[in-house]
Amino acid sequence: MDELLKLEREVQAVYEETLRPVARRLACDVPVRLQDAASQPMVLFLGNHSSGKSSYINTLVGAEVQKTGLAPTDDGFTLLTWGEKADEFDGQTVVSHPELPYQQLQQLGPVFLSRLRLKTHPSELLKAIRLVDSPGMIDAAGTDGSRGYDFAAAVRSFAEMADLILFFFDPDKPGTTGETVSIFTGTLVGLEHKLLIVMNKVDLFSNIRDFARTTGTLCWNLSRTMKTKDVPHIFNTYLPGHGRATGDGMIPLRDFDASREEVIAEIKRAPTRRADNLVSDLLVNARLLAMQGRVCLMAARRYRAWALRIWGGAFLVWVVAAGAVGLALNAERWTTLGIVTAVALLASAGAWWGGKLLLRRWEAQARGVDGLEASFAAAYRRELTWHDRADLRALWERVRPKARKSLELLGAHRLPAGRSFRKQLRRLDDVVDKAIPKLRRGLARARIRATNPGSATAAPSGD
Repeated sequence: MDELLKLEREVQAVYEETLRPVARRLACDVPVRLQDAASQPMVLFLGNHSSGKSSYINTLVGAEVQKTGLAPTDDGFTLLTWGEKADEFDGQTVVSHPELPYQQLQQLGPVFLSRLRLKTHPSELLKAIRLVDSPGMIDAAGTDGSRGYDFAAAVRSFAEMADLILFFFDPDKPGTTGETVSIFTGTLVGLEHKLLIVMNKVDLFSNIRDFARTTGTLCWNLSRTMKTKDVPHIFNTYLPGHGRATGDGMIPLRDFDASREEVIAEIKRAPTRRADNLVSDLLVNARLLAMQGRVCLMAARRYRAWALRIWGGAFLVWVVAAGAVGLALNAERWTTLGIVTAVALLASAGAWWGGKLLLRRWEAQARGVDGLEASFAAAYRRELTWHDRADLRALWERVRPKARKSLELLGAHRLPAGRSFRKQLRRLDDVVDKAIPKLRRGLARARIRATNPGSATAAPSGD
């Protein structure tokens, strides 16, 4: 635990000293909840209604702490943590308590808070791990109108805090609800490394053919919603004593017992996952912010180059106009001087206002799709010259809205482009190339010491 706390402090220091200064310059924030870093590991349960999430939690805790049933039993989120006695607290108490790391949930609104609960129970598991039960997915997409609060935003908030996400399916609804598709394709993007997919209630299958057909349907639905090359591993499991099918063709459950134990082992391994996730999240956030900074820097340079050409042309107009007025001073008629001066003033004003108009138009185009793509292509010209980097383009899909937001808030003329900002970006690159590998090595050494204390001195330093 001391090693984990030390790692968390090091990660927090990198966020505060390297990532946050860059984010401020770009008028954005770093998607990390530092106030939650030193708290217990968290496991989030998602899935269709009646898929067995609450029953699984009750089994883990060893008590009926959550209501269960075939119909939806709750439309809110429930936090479960250790307490000397069983107790329950409402959402407003949860987000306003100074010792609980949930203050950020207040931004989800009063309707969400009215359906948020925190339950305590004297379970040994809850001493080390927090559990979060969620409402079952429904057929309608998760919008403000269907539940009264932004369900997708709530899921994202808990998913970012979680160290393990279990997504439950059952034989009746193998991934077909509208909210399930929406959560997979949008809300959980970038958090796939935390995700385990569980096909629950396999003891309801009366024969192997039904099991194969339903598993195939789930794989097909997942392949259409998750942008991965291969279908992710599915843990097929069940809870003993919950709806065992009857008949001569019942499928054997021995292998599914092993799968259930694997899932439980992954839940109990949440503290170790927490350390991995802290470093992984730092890596992802550093890469996202580095790309955003690099693209915005290129947009600022392109703007300055365009402004230089425009104001260079305007300067020539002003020089010609001033020369014309100087020559007109030698004219014999004052009317000639007046006409030349008037034309020179009109030309100078036209150059000024025309330059301003062209720059505003360029800024508007820079915020558009084509302008952002041009800045990205220019910023990563070297990397994209030899290979069509799918990793960079996938990262750009996530960064594009952030870069557009920076352009909208600051404008291209106020984007940072000086030496100090370039130095900050180089430090950000060092986080990816040097600091994170160092943290990984430290984490590996801590695991060696934890499993084999005598090998601590033999572990390579790598620093």
